[in-house]
Amino acid sequence: MQYNRFSAFAAGLFLLLSGFRGPGKPPARTAYADIIYIGGRILTIDSANSLAEALAVKDGRIEAIGQAAVVRKLKGPATRVIDLRGKTLLPGFIDGHSHIMEFDPGAYVNLGSPPMGPIKDIPGIVAALRQFKEVHHIKPGEWINGYGYDQDQLAEKRHPQKEDLDAAFPDNPVGITNINGHMLVVNSFALRISGIDSSTANPPGGFIVRKPGTREPTGLLQEHASYLLKIAPVKEKTLPERLAGLKQKEEYYASFGVTTAQDGYSSLASVDLLEKAADSNLLIIDIDALPGYPILDKLLANPYYSFNTYKNHLKLAGFKLISDGSPQGRTAFFTEPYTTQLPGDTAGYRGFPNFTQLQLNEAVIKGFRNHVQVYVHCNGDAAIDRYIRAVENADSVLGTSSLDRRPVVIHAQFTRPDQLDKYKELGFLPSFFTNHTFFWGDVHIRNLGKDRAFFSSPVKAALDKQIVFTNHSDFPVTPINPLFILWSSVNRESRSGVTIGPGQRLTPQEGLRALTINGAYEYFEEKSKGSLEKGKLADLVILSDDPTTTDPEKIKDIKVLETIKEGKTVYKRS
Repeated sequence: MQYNRFSAFAAGLFLLLSGFRGPGKPPARTAYADIIYIGGRILTIDSANSLAEALAVKDGRIEAIGQAAVVRKLKGPATRVIDLRGKTLLPGFIDGHSHIMEFDPGAYVNLGSPPMGPIKDIPGIVAALRQFKEVHHIKPGEWINGYGYDQDQLAEKRHPQKEDLDAAFPDNPVGITNINGHMLVVNSFALRISGIDSSTANPPGGFIVRKPGTREPTGLLQEHASYLLKIAPVKEKTLPERLAGLKQKEEYYASFGVTTAQDGYSSLASVDLLEKAADSNLLIIDIDALPGYPILDKLLANPYYSFNTYKNHLKLAGFKLISDGSPQGRTAFFTEPYTTQLPGDTAGYRGFPNFTQLQLNEAVIKGFRNHVQVYVHCNGDAAIDRYIRAVENADSVLGTSSLDRRPVVIHAQFTRPDQLDKYKELGFLPSFFTNHTFFWGDVHIRNLGKDRAFFSSPVKAALDKQIVFTNHSDFPVTPINPLFILWSSVNRESRSGVTIGPGQRLTPQEGLRALTINGAYEYFEEKSKGSLEKGKLADLVILSDDPTTTDPEKIKDIKVLETIKEGKTVYKRS
């Protein structure tokens, strides 16, 4: 038989193209998708805000997105084809700032006012604390803790005082933390065991509120004054109990479509628990942890802890420092005085900083020098001025540029127009807090005047200057729900119905970018998540309606139907 070189070549080419690899060799990887989504509105949040007809997922990443006829070609025998039935698919929500590890409802009484809780007056606070004591069989001498009271929503329109708590709790120390997280009220028992009395000086960065004309504490401790309390150690939960609690936290976030969460001021205990969960591959969504500045040196000195790289869904993304306080709590630091005056205020009261300029300078230099992203809580414009100066100083001392470091201004609520220019110049990323326009917009008008209140969280002004920004909940301060955040950025409606800064409203499309692709940018992850594009992680959320076409007033009522992390469903509405 005559040997035909062309036939041999053709046979070899056929075997090569068909994936033949010889005896015992694994078959070639198929190009078929694991899942194809069709039949709904697919918001890509890409640079053009494109709409797509179909999306294919393979090995946890987006294999293809575009026209249904093209994407359907990736359907194989094992491909699951999911009909969205007109629902909306978009990128999973990326949390700009919250405190996932602080969410522990079993450890404290919920003292929030509607919609955060049921409390309407101070007697309601006392009743809730009494019930908690009975249910949990709290013994004399043991602490009773509550969280979330909001003095502006109470019928009395004031903070509780120690006397409000003393009669009901003569034998227990009681501490109730304000919704803003920057102050708390304690009873006389707690003051006594902590040695806090009329002779106690205010600590640096803190303030003991006194009764008018005296030095007697009212029970209200602001900012660092809470560090004076002698808190008895709480009975330690077992590791399985703590891991089970962490899973509940993740599932709660996932139920709102969040695929990347933040822990906005991690303690060493929280970091260690997260590390243990990651080591055991137990995390179901990405968690970007920001250790508090006081523990940064300890983490940097130990090679077990590493920043900037994910390990089984956990990343130490930076560190956080709290520069000032709360605007509604009147501890945020401003250049101009508050327009209201309370007993104990000094003339021209402007709030106060928690750290000196020198301390802030040192913190920023340490972050830049160690390639650790810097996150600083700044509400008032005076606090923002200090952060800007600290970054300029670090650039000068280190001879580098902050443009590629993305220093984050957490809250950035009362940013002035000239400070926006500095954000652009220095590469700052503000993480705004438009939920405040609903929860405390009316309070800001009263405490700060209409001009400042209406320019709070100036998202539209930042957008006009092409500044990348995110938007957040600060949960548990306000609801984690990204659709409520989106509603607040589009409507900026206060509790009383006032539009807090009509000129700062966003379109739904603009607001969505702050919760998705801009969130990815905040964490240096814009190449892997935040939009629906080929090669990115299949972090997805399915919504009952399209936020870009829904009546703006109804955006907050849209439901999350399913949350998908890297192609796997981590939440499905029953």
